[in-house]
Amino acid sequence: MSAREFPEPNPSGVDTGITSEITGLRARTVVLHNSRIVCWMTMGMGIISTLLGVCMVAMCISLLFPVSAITFMRVLAAAQWGLGGLMMCLMLPWLWKWGATMLSSRVKLDARGVDFKLGTAKPAGALFMAWEDVAVVQQKRIGKVQEYTILGKDGSRASYTSYTFFRPTRVARKIAERAGLTIQKS
Repeated sequence: MSAREFPEPNPSGVDTGITSEITGLRARTVVLHNSRIVCWMTMGMGIISTLLGVCMVAMCISLLFPVSAITFMRVLAAAQWGLGGLMMCLMLPWLWKWGATMLSSRVKLDARGVDFKLGTAKPAGALFMAWEDVAVVQQKRIGKVQEYTILGKDGSRASYTSYTFFRPTRVARKIAERAGLTIQKS
């Protein structure tokens, strides 16, 4: 190693370590949101599942006619096609709501703090936390779902899961990095 690889001493005496790096990060505004294409594809899968469900119900009806050829196995097959078609049709409202919620969720990181907009526009789950007010970034795993909670010093909290963001760990890392904290697993 040569002497050129080391930083020059700071003559002003001001510490330029981690604090200046965090200050530099905070100066840039970053908006984190889900991919619009993936959200629209999720909503589109609801429409496709409804079309498949209608076809499955048509298959159910075709198995029940002619009435003279009904056997127990045909009734069983018709029930399976019919219930499967009904379940496929019921996926539309769920996938549409999930896609719309994910489409409108965003987190804005700027010099002032973190601004959460979680949920749809109607029940706006908006919360702002200044960087000095962010106390803890927690991670909890419930089954296959990752849940992240950002706790404020004043008792405020913002929670989101992997159903809110496709990459929730990335969002938590950015918040923890800018707040100068680590992610605590609970």
